[in-house]
Amino acid sequence: MPFGLKNAGATYQCVMRRIFDDMLHKNVECYIDNLVVKSRKREDHLQDLRMVFDRLRWYQLKMNLLKCAFGVTLMSS
Repeated sequence: MPFGLKNAGATYQCVMRRIFDDMLHKNVECYIDNLVVKSRKREDHLQDLRMVFDRLRWYQLKMNLLKCAFGVTLMSS
């Protein structure tokens, strides 16, 4: 979204909610401009990531690799 659009944040949240509706609060959390993929078991995490990446690819959304963190066990604010 270009900077300066008044509803950009709300639009992003709405779109992410629609795209990840079946995954939200299970494997995926979406807050402002962050997307968090979480897994109960370490061995499930790659499959959960694959599902999210496939969904992003389907909707032609891209991620900035420099802003990604993989294999994080705890998140800090």
